[in-house]
Amino acid sequence: MVVRIVQGGSRQARHLWGRMGYLGALVLLMLIGLLSSDGMGGELSLTALAKSGTWVFAIISYGQVVLVCLLSPLFMAGAIGQERAGQTYNILLTTPLSNLQIVLGTLGGRLFFIMALLLSGLPLYAVLLIFGGVPAWSVVVSFSVAACTALMVGSVAVTLSVLRAGGRKAVFTFVIAVSAYLVGAYLIDIVLLRQLGPANTTTWLTALHPLLVLDASLNSANYGPPAPETLADAPALVRFYLTKPFAAFASISGLLSFTQILFCAVVLRSVGQGEWRVVRWLKSQLRMPVETGGERRRAARDVWANPIAWREAATRGRGAAGVFARMGFTVVGLLLGVTLIFLYHIDMLPKLPRATPAEVFHKVLFALLLMEVAVITLVALYMSAGCVSREREDGTLDLLLTTPTTPRQYIWGKLRGLVSFLSLLLAVPIATVALVSVYALIGHALGWQQATFRAATINQAGSQVARYPLLMLPEASVLLALMLVPFVAMCVMLGMYFSIRAKGVLGAVIPSVAIIGGIALFLGMCGVSAAARIAYVGPIVNGLSPATNLLMIVNPWVNIDSFIEFPVGGRVSLAVAALIATAVYSGFVYGMLQAMVRGFDHTVRKLSGTG
Repeated sequence: MVVRIVQGGSRQARHLWGRMGYLGALVLLMLIGLLSSDGMGGELSLTALAKSGTWVFAIISYGQVVLVCLLSPLFMAGAIGQERAGQTYNILLTTPLSNLQIVLGTLGGRLFFIMALLLSGLPLYAVLLIFGGVPAWSVVVSFSVAACTALMVGSVAVTLSVLRAGGRKAVFTFVIAVSAYLVGAYLIDIVLLRQLGPANTTTWLTALHPLLVLDASLNSANYGPPAPETLADAPALVRFYLTKPFAAFASISGLLSFTQILFCAVVLRSVGQGEWRVVRWLKSQLRMPVETGGERRRAARDVWANPIAWREAATRGRGAAGVFARMGFTVVGLLLGVTLIFLYHIDMLPKLPRATPAEVFHKVLFALLLMEVAVITLVALYMSAGCVSREREDGTLDLLLTTPTTPRQYIWGKLRGLVSFLSLLLAVPIATVALVSVYALIGHALGWQQATFRAATINQAGSQVARYPLLMLPEASVLLALMLVPFVAMCVMLGMYFSIRAKGVLGAVIPSVAIIGGIALFLGMCGVSAAARIAYVGPIVNGLSPATNLLMIVNPWVNIDSFIEFPVGGRVSLAVAALIATAVYSGFVYGMLQAMVRGFDHTVRKLSGTG
């Protein structure tokens, strides 16, 4: 099993280009970090090189873990589902291979590519070790955390593939859930748990999160485990869990992976033979629709002028799981926003020693909005990356090409339909910000102290003037919509671009996620410092990244230079930044639309073998 998977995947050019692109990105990141230090100037400073090496090592380590969490399920997406799609699954079950051999072979073969990707960066770590500042044990911890994460994520993905006929959709849902967990749990630990507990110590969440484990290992001076004597009366397992986060994380991930592999080995052939009796009984009790031999009828529906757009917007997510996911995300997101406002109003938010209640509110609101935007972005990328590849795989693309539909109608319809489908999700963060703005306006009119961020005194014309800025700008929701909607449209267009050129969904998802992640990271690193240091121009640069744009909209009083002193100019710069972000993203979408229309027929014929 391992030899077959590795030999088959190693012959594919996209795996080679993927490894080369990953290694090239690491090399470029290392060079930028080293060249940006003072030690690469006229005088060589080993101290500056060591500091730069430490910074670059930390960035690469975090990037490795994030990459593993995003790529491992995608490599696993075809683990068992590929056997079913190729009509070889039943033949595989008739071989002398045991269930455990099939599961371990599938997992090992797919993990090989992830491990090879991680090991390709090992020579770069060796270069960083030469400069100093990076102990050898930190390299071992970094690779071990990434390997344990790959094993755990891969085991979950294989389990989902074994249990579900539509394994790819389940894996994509799992990727979105993992991404939301990485962002949400990390922000909760930084914003709340670290503030409530002892300073510079780990929390109960550390051993359950790979990025927090790296924090505890690489930055132990500012985020280290508590002293053993403080836990002398605690049980042995609690002491082990809190004082050794890396060992606890490795143990937990290994135990979970072993349990899932054992479970898959037990139920593999039972699932392959059809639905379990318990599943059929549950379906009958839930009165789920069952196909009958009679004629199927449904009420006529109004179709839009562009049927492709109507199909994407109206027929996606009509299953019970899709409807529950969309409505659940909407209801839970709005309830969390309303609950946050209510807790802030009655002064029930956690008290942080180094922050005012309004600052705590802004931090929690930013974490909530960032998690929602991350989920929406990933959903847009995965849906668009499979919208054409899936039709090519099941043969419906050939049928669509025989209709009078033009390439422009097809591509524009896909874009419009997917953005319309995502409109309900997009409304959640926008509506949350709008609710905060309405609360601030009503509170300001009624004289509530909670409606202001914090009183500020500035020097104006030689006299001290008191300012009482609102908790949230009235136009914040409009600014967020101007950035977020075109950004999601760009994500959809980028996913479609690779979906047209890739034979499978996996080949379209990986580059789409890599490009969007790189753009957001690069623009965010440039913008977050520019906004706080350069008035007027800084917000414009900051507005091009969703994460830093949220940070700027939620709390411009702190994150934008001279905003309290010159609020009119600051609000104008925010509006200009939102309009520029809209123009940049819209121009990108239009340019890609034109390019995709021109090369659509050639690309489709080339991949189908008729060109």
